Amino acid sequence: MLLFSKNDNSLFSPEFCLLMGVTFLAFCNISLFYGLNDYLKANDIPSFWRGVLIGLEPFTALVFRPLISPFLTVRNSVSVVAAALLILMSALFSYSVADTLWTLAIVRIAHGLGFVLLVSALAMLLVASLPPDRVGQGFGVFAIAGLLPYAILPPLMERLLPLAGSEPRIYAMFAPVLLLALASLPYLRKRILQSERDNIAEFRRPTLADIRADLREPGVGRLLTANGLLFTATTVVFFFMKDRLVTLDTLNAGLFFSVSTAGTIGVRVFCGKLLDKMDRFAMLLMVLLALATVIALFSLAGEASTLLILAGAYGICMGLAVPQLNAAMFEISPPQLRGFNINLMLFTMDSGYVFGPLIAGGLLAMGTSTAHLFVWFAVCPLLGGILAGSLRRR
Repeated sequence: MLLFSKNDNSLFSPEFCLLMGVTFLAFCNISLFYGLNDYLKANDIPSFWRGVLIGLEPFTALVFRPLISPFLTVRNSVSVVAAALLILMSALFSYSVADTLWTLAIVRIAHGLGFVLLVSALAMLLVASLPPDRVGQGFGVFAIAGLLPYAILPPLMERLLPLAGSEPRIYAMFAPVLLLALASLPYLRKRILQSERDNIAEFRRPTLADIRADLREPGVGRLLTANGLLFTATTVVFFFMKDRLVTLDTLNAGLFFSVSTAGTIGVRVFCGKLLDKMDRFAMLLMVLLALATVIALFSLAGEASTLLILAGAYGICMGLAVPQLNAAMFEISPPQLRGFNINLMLFTMDSGYVFGPLIAGGLLAMGTSTAHLFVWFAVCPLLGGILAGSLRRR
């Protein structure tokens, strides 16, 4: 049953669009940090500790998401979103005064807590509002809202940095923008109360028995592992591509991320309906194998034109893989566990963002070059594709 609409074929309701707007702002506060490694490096923080600080924000999400997910419902999600936005604004302001390892660590933990609360609650609302026959497209739109900031913020920050003087000042400048998300919450709360009265939404929390049976399902475990491997691989591109491009001195990092994000958004806009018409697991196998090839080629490419082609290919692969993984999880999950399982997918995303920088930091400390990092991390989507493809026989 749909949360906000009685028309099962309607996707772009006003409420869905508001959720996408809040999602856009949520991921803006993450995309701001594409250059965090370079900022920490400029402040003489060793490579290992840079990896730790980068990973602390997703590590906090990794710890807290499985703790909060069983308690999230459609009914309390709007209140959780409001609390999360206030925490995020406080964290963004605090980067300006955090000038030691310990203070930076505290701010990164607070940032992670706010983000995990926000996205977990948004995921619960999203899953409750998706039409059954437009799941892939719905997750595609959700992913577009989460990826647009990566096309807009990096080039914008590159222009603002000379004027602002430092990254933390830009983080603080962005904090008041989150007030726009807070302004949308009273309307969403009103619609949820109306839906509850009309018995349109599923408001029951999953029981412990439901969760145990869910975790024993082999398909759930394979998709969670594939998702974690995918996002582990993306960390090497997000956090270390700028350093690679600076070394090559052939391409601006902002342009690279704009092209890759344009590829992701373009394939979701123009091919969104195909996500619900093709064999999801066969597509995942092909796309993840292609992604592994592209990431490996980042270690060899040196010309700007080649890097831009690979950036577009990387974006297209991500544009197909992420919504299909989530749609596949939605389809194999019982209705009362769909929100919980999508939050588990986010949990494995958090795992990737934690272990990716830690692994990369460790490899760099051992003498691995930035170029060779991409070869090591290409193994992740390769394994993920094999796991997802194995479900085709189910």
